[in-house]
Amino acid sequence: MGALERITRIVSQPGHGLLACDVRGGLHWLDRNLNIRVSSPLPATAQAPSGDPVYAVKVVGDWIITRDKAGNICRWDTETLRLSDRLDAASTANTEHLLEGEQPSPTMLRGIGVWQGKAYLNNGYFQVVVLDVESFTVDRISLWPHGYDMLEWFCTDAPGVHAVSDRSGHIHLGSLPDLDFPTVVQVDTSNVHRVVYDERHDRYWAICDAGLGPTRNISNGVVTLGLDGEIDQRMDIARNDVEGLVFSPDFSRAYIGGFDGELVVFDNSTPRLRIEQRIRGFSHQIIDVTVDEDGRIYTLTQDGEVTALSPQGKVLTRLGHPRQCVWDIQPHPAEPGALVVATDDGAFEARMRTSPAGHASLEVTGRHRTGLGFSRRIRAASDDLVGAFWPSRLRRFTTADTTVWEAQLPGIIHTVAVSPDGGRVLAACNAGGYEFDAATGEPTWQVEDLPASAWACAYLDDGRRLLATRNGQLTAYGDQAEPSWYAELNSYPKRLITDGDRVRITGGGGVKEIVVGEDKPTRQFTELLDNTAENCALIDGVLCVVTYGMQVAAFDYDTAELLDFHEDLPDFGKGMAALHGPDGRAYVVVGGRGGFLRLYLMERTGGGRVLTPLRDLWLPLSDRPVSSAGTTGSAGTTGSAGATDEEAAVR
Repeated sequence: MGALERITRIVSQPGHGLLACDVRGGLHWLDRNLNIRVSSPLPATAQAPSGDPVYAVKVVGDWIITRDKAGNICRWDTETLRLSDRLDAASTANTEHLLEGEQPSPTMLRGIGVWQGKAYLNNGYFQVVVLDVESFTVDRISLWPHGYDMLEWFCTDAPGVHAVSDRSGHIHLGSLPDLDFPTVVQVDTSNVHRVVYDERHDRYWAICDAGLGPTRNISNGVVTLGLDGEIDQRMDIARNDVEGLVFSPDFSRAYIGGFDGELVVFDNSTPRLRIEQRIRGFSHQIIDVTVDEDGRIYTLTQDGEVTALSPQGKVLTRLGHPRQCVWDIQPHPAEPGALVVATDDGAFEARMRTSPAGHASLEVTGRHRTGLGFSRRIRAASDDLVGAFWPSRLRRFTTADTTVWEAQLPGIIHTVAVSPDGGRVLAACNAGGYEFDAATGEPTWQVEDLPASAWACAYLDDGRRLLATRNGQLTAYGDQAEPSWYAELNSYPKRLITDGDRVRITGGGGVKEIVVGEDKPTRQFTELLDNTAENCALIDGVLCVVTYGMQVAAFDYDTAELLDFHEDLPDFGKGMAALHGPDGRAYVVVGGRGGFLRLYLMERTGGGRVLTPLRDLWLPLSDRPVSSAGTTGSAGTTGSAGATDEEAAVR
């Protein structure tokens, strides 16, 4: 039985089952077979007016404490899931430390610490709120001793010391009641989503999103450290974010999952880090992992799917969540003014309409089911389409759904581009850059000796191939073996948009623009942007940006001045396009997780809003996701970090 909304967190609670939080702020109890037993009374927005996604959750006896993305803190009845108390994000603050007019910053923080009847967590201003669990009164609101850290995870299980991880790669060791953390250890340069006590070997495990030192934004994984903060071992197991870590009930195994779409199983019978197996074939990237009292494993993927597995990695059941997402929005290959929308089960065609009354809307005019994984990117190739499909498939197909050719890449695919003359197709994947003849699918060029995974690609106007790696290196390749141009971005890329002699790069650090031939970006759009800039679109001198923080911003292209700002998307934004409608006016379309397409009017009137939201269109849900989870790779097989598991950089 599927949940009504996409699930954002899962937590196993002995005696109750699996607690699931969703993107609208609701809670659900699921049994071990993933049937929904109880849901919080609906509608969720009537209880929590923001209806924001819940990422932080803690079960404490008769109560469940949550923090949503907006910073609202709630208490729910454990049995009935009825909302009992709600602290508003805007007013739950120590005003002495706020700027005039300051508002909460929406952030996806996951951590809540509980110790001796008190709960500790960040509010919407990154101050520390201390709550009495039983009365839900606010004991105090203080600054974190090391400044405005975003506190991501709390661990109070180790004897004599508490551990708190943050979004800047630190683990803080000390005392929650005293808010005294004299020991701070740098284990990463980005998010540390989990720090967990290993009872078997009296140590901490921490997972790292980006890597540190020479492996930063190249490979990353897990770190073990003593209770005194001394780092013991480090193993790089991934080429993307690592999101979840949990132990089996007897601590003989550890399970780690992340954006590479693998569940990595560690043998913890001895102190040495050793991978026992890799479980692959999930429908999407893993964002959470939990284990019940019987050792059954549960994974949550980005698309809202929950999979239950045996301790040996065999799939037992799935939730069957009806997923949908808009990943990319591109011009239609054959119909001027129409759009092609890459989704979780293929692509939709859409066209903008203007009614006689002058109201603009989007109309779905076609659908293409591919039978492959989700469509990460899509591009026009002559009158056909070329799609990049999870995890590593490239396919050219007609608008009548006939496959022209298909290629299997040797690594997870990220982006695809078509050359200006339409004759070549370039794909960026974890293993490198690969080019194909657009007509036949025959390989024409490749580069594999890159310093990190190729995350984005494009073609310059002169036909040169452009690749950007996860560690921020932008390189152009002509017909010669040696690169013809190189630039350092100093952040990870998500997409490359070429525009004459300029290239815009979305990703870490907002949107950057570089002139072809220069060695570093000359322009940057960052004001108020939180998290990754997913996509951007330029129209009539206004650059519009959508971020992983569910934000939409409009900047003056010439001055980089922020003109307008929205933080009310219904879920993660991914796709973005700008176009002129039949009425000649400028419009911006944003799409994302859940399958929404939001239409904005873009109009600079000299005052007020530049982006006016007009209406939302929700695409039909995809067919039940195809997943082969349970496919395993034993120790010694090639892992996602490019080394064998036994060689995976234990140091």
